[in-house]
Amino acid sequence: MASSIVRPSSTRTGERRTIADSISLRMTVTVGAITIIGGLLFIAGVLLGSRHEFSERGIDPDRMAVDAQFGDGMMVIDTEKAIFFTVLFVLGVIVAVAAAGWYYSRKEVAPLERALRLQRNFVADASHELKTPLAVISTRIDLIDFRLAHGQNIDEPLRDLRDDVDRMNAIVTDLLTAARGATHTEPVRIADAVSRSVDAVAPLAERQGVTIVRHDDASDSRLVVDGNLTGISRCLVAVLDNAIAHSPRGQQVSVRIGFGHHDDVAIRVIDHGPGIGEDPERLFQRFARSDDGTTHQGYGLGLALARDVASRYHGSIIVEESSPNGTTMLVRFPLAEQ
Repeated sequence: MASSIVRPSSTRTGERRTIADSISLRMTVTVGAITIIGGLLFIAGVLLGSRHEFSERGIDPDRMAVDAQFGDGMMVIDTEKAIFFTVLFVLGVIVAVAAAGWYYSRKEVAPLERALRLQRNFVADASHELKTPLAVISTRIDLIDFRLAHGQNIDEPLRDLRDDVDRMNAIVTDLLTAARGATHTEPVRIADAVSRSVDAVAPLAERQGVTIVRHDDASDSRLVVDGNLTGISRCLVAVLDNAIAHSPRGQQVSVRIGFGHHDDVAIRVIDHGPGIGEDPERLFQRFARSDDGTTHQGYGLGLALARDVASRYHGSIIVEESSPNGTTMLVRFPLAEQ
């Protein structure tokens, strides 16, 4: 993991100081402009008010006799009106300055609010995404302990455990990349992504007493999409984990790969659980939970994150079919240009 992800406190302090300086400069310029414009309007109001007072007294303000009668540069001002308009001017300046302050504060703070929202989402996403590989690692360790206790060879589970750690590291990297808003795409064979995903959840399926069966309806070489192997695997692992968790012991979860109807790849994950209910879209909302009586202790983030990842690569996830006899989840990704 790159060390540049961890930002020093001095860097963050410098960014906050830069933002504060930017707000101060803009506010200073804006307040100055408002004051100058307001002052000019006030002076214009005083001059026009004086001319109006001359007219009310029967004196033409444009005649030279005015200067002779009152003296050069003299003005006539109604004190009550002057106080009223002065107060009105001050209130107008206060309102204008307050509006400018609100506008610039909102404008400058918006990136900070977005960064904070991304940070909160990253913490929630990471907590959920790491839950499955940690559960797999725990299962691997139990298997190693069992084999050690019975004098059996542990080379294979150790190799699988190392692969699980590498997979977790790739997931963290992908999460950090997504949190920065970056998207790197490359040709990915869907068959490879499915194989990687099935391998990732195989210990969970075995512990649940569920068998994963795979069906490829098209040649592996033709099912290629633009994406990221880790990202697409994350998406499929979430769908598979959900299917395994809601499948009765002894049942199968089928993964069917083939062409879709719109020049895309269609991956169907079929379970034989109790179904989703009348509102399947709720499962794609963050922190949504399905009260179906299963013992699966999730946080309701899996399918929401899976849809986010699919959308990043212009794909989609829907509940194609659901009944008391099972559910079919349909994942689609557009085919890469050959």
